[in-house]
Amino acid sequence: MQSEPSSLDASPGIDDGAYLLDGVIRTVEGETSKLLRDQMKIYANNRFMFAFFDEQTNMIDAATGYAHWVDGVLTETPIANQEGPVEGLSFQIALESTEAGFTQIVRGMPSDNGGTYDLDEVWETLSTEKTAFDGLWMSQARESENAEWSNFTEMKLIGGGHYIFFQRYDYKGKSFKNFGFGSIRGDSSGTITETVMTSTLEGYSGTDHPLKVELADANHMTQIFMIDGVEVVQSYIRV
Repeated sequence: MQSEPSSLDASPGIDDGAYLLDGVIRTVEGETSKLLRDQMKIYANNRFMFAFFDEQTNMIDAATGYAHWVDGVLTETPIANQEGPVEGLSFQIALESTEAGFTQIVRGMPSDNGGTYDLDEVWETLSTEKTAFDGLWMSQARESENAEWSNFTEMKLIGGGHYIFFQRYDYKGKSFKNFGFGSIRGDSSGTITETVMTSTLEGYSGTDHPLKVELADANHMTQIFMIDGVEVVQSYIRV
């Protein structure tokens, strides 16, 4: 992973929290199209993450990295996406707070064909709730009696009472990429329940998943949950 920007403005343009995309206008070589897609974005502890399924490419699109504010201007520096680590990219974003959330304008996004495109987006606030688990986490290990998954990697951002993850793994000789996002809530027993809003994992969207989440210290987190009656333990390090 590349190093974190060293100078962060203490007065960002919007609050840390979870936001849901209301609409987006995509401009390619002067031609515009209005898109509707199921996409969440979280800002937490000077980090960002977004994820969605791109109907145009029939692939997931997800990224995470540093959110660097200077004089009210946001620079997003991606460090990973659904393909793996990312280096050498940064985007200055014109972002304005609104009563419902914020608007975001991004110019010069790289496209798969070697060109660029622009995005004009409108976002609505879901929540600005804070928890002890807020921040960006990278998987270190996944332990389970069912060891059919291998080369597992995952990035997960928690903030605003919500979460986003994207992951890659191998299964029966094939490589898979998935993402999911939704809300989280805790109870008095220390159990966290994730309510899945959207995911590319089969049968995952619209379901509730109880987890035991523990912080070993400020920079290490463990999640314990069940899949088909088998316990899975995933450990993470803060990024």
